[in-house]
Amino acid sequence: MRRIFLAAWLVFPAALSAAPDFYPSAPGMSWHYDGHWKNRDNEKVKVDASIISVQTIDSKQYLYYSAPSVDVRFMVRADDKGAYMKLLKYPFPVLKFLTVDVYLEPEIEFLKFPLFTGETWSQKVKATADLVPFKLDREIKVKFTVVAEEKFKYKGNDVDCYQVRMERDDGMGGLDIENNWFASGLGFVRGDTPGYAIELYDYEPV
Repeated sequence: MRRIFLAAWLVFPAALSAAPDFYPSAPGMSWHYDGHWKNRDNEKVKVDASIISVQTIDSKQYLYYSAPSVDVRFMVRADDKGAYMKLLKYPFPVLKFLTVDVYLEPEIEFLKFPLFTGETWSQKVKATADLVPFKLDREIKVKFTVVAEEKFKYKGNDVDCYQVRMERDDGMGGLDIENNWFASGLGFVRGDTPGYAIELYDYEPV
């Protein structure tokens, strides 16, 4: 099974965010990104992401966020305190129309509201892959840091934006690092992962 996914060192004077505006989420929302694959000679990649359904897990409602071109499919929710990830769906290596469910316990808090530069937090999470009739467990350690407050240019306008770095140790050796940017009123606008880099060019709210 592919390595479990889940997406810092600079500290500036604290600048507070406006809270959940940085992670808008509701069924029917969609985002469109352009970028490139780092491991494919910078081949271009186009990513269409959308929230396609709602699911109840452990008495909480999660939104199914899907971006199939980069194999991203997970359950998320947000409130006035933060944004959280509970379940990931990975495609089988050969039968990509089938998925493996990976449950996270506890849910991963990948944003804390209000955002402010310099804040950092860590979690230990048990990831359980449901491979009927077997279950595989692995402990994941994640650390998040709000690196900087920036401006993101969207359709000619400057929007308040925060860079959040994630460091992930999934117990297989080494440390995976991803940088994600979240902008006011838009949500996730830029991503820099080991495999690809993308940037938002269009957002369709409900």
